[in-house]
Amino acid sequence: MTIDRDRIEGEIRWYNKNLESVKTKLKMWLEELGHNVSISEKEATNNEEPSGLYKTKQFQFIIDSNLKISLIPYGIWLIGTKGRIDISGPSGSEKLIFLSKGGSGMISEVKKETDLAIEKSSHKYFKNVDIEDWYWYDDSSYRVLSRFTKDIVEPLLERLQ
Repeated sequence: MTIDRDRIEGEIRWYNKNLESVKTKLKMWLEELGHNVSISEKEATNNEEPSGLYKTKQFQFIIDSNLKISLIPYGIWLIGTKGRIDISGPSGSEKLIFLSKGGSGMISEVKKETDLAIEKSSHKYFKNVDIEDWYWYDDSSYRVLSRFTKDIVEPLLERLQ
């Protein structure tokens, strides 16, 4: 399968722009919650199909002079998502995934033997994807995501400490 190089470069630009946006929002929300925040960045390189190697950035946050967390660009071309960013801290890693409205799912078609009719059914993997955005994929909750908002920052920090 051949994918247009312009489309690939456009997806990489989209991903890097969204990575910057997540960084900016996270910093703003942490400060609104009363935390002191400093950020450093370094260049990173990802290697995926169909793009091959591409440049991106990794961001390290120092929160209240003692908690270090990192935004790590995981990838763009993942089944069911438009991108993933990992947030890593001392006790592990959490996932942010970008989903279209309705989220990912599965559609199946079955041909009935008695006639040519096709029976179609669809099944969404996640219950609450009502807007195209970044979502926190909490492994401890079954098929429920939390939209990446200020409200989930403290629970994320608690998990990462």
